[in-house]
Amino acid sequence: METEQTKRTPSETIGAVYHELERAIAKFPTWPTDPLHAIAVLGEEFGELTKDVLQMTYEPGKTTAENVRKEAIQTAAMALRFVASLDEYIYKAGAQHRQAAFEETQRQYYARGGIHPCYD
Repeated sequence: METEQTKRTPSETIGAVYHELERAIAKFPTWPTDPLHAIAVLGEEFGELTKDVLQMTYEPGKTTAENVRKEAIQTAAMALRFVASLDEYIYKAGAQHRQAAFEETQRQYYARGGIHPCYD
């Protein structure tokens, strides 16, 4: 079993990322065609990596170096999935709507000379 102090070569690291990529594809065989959903998957993994790095730095004891490594490997695997699908993405804006409540607040804001309605 590897310990937190075990040094890994670049080849071993790439092998770990490839193994994670295979595991992820087996568990979730489909990948979004919408690039915004695809980048959200990658962003979610990056967020978990960021959390662990922050905890290792500022909250020692809440996570481990091995958890940071695990999250980094998962992030790298999702980055590879994202890149592998670059030719498959359909770049199309999604449906959008106006938020009437916000428009009313904005109208009131301008009507009051830039003073937010909450300051009545």
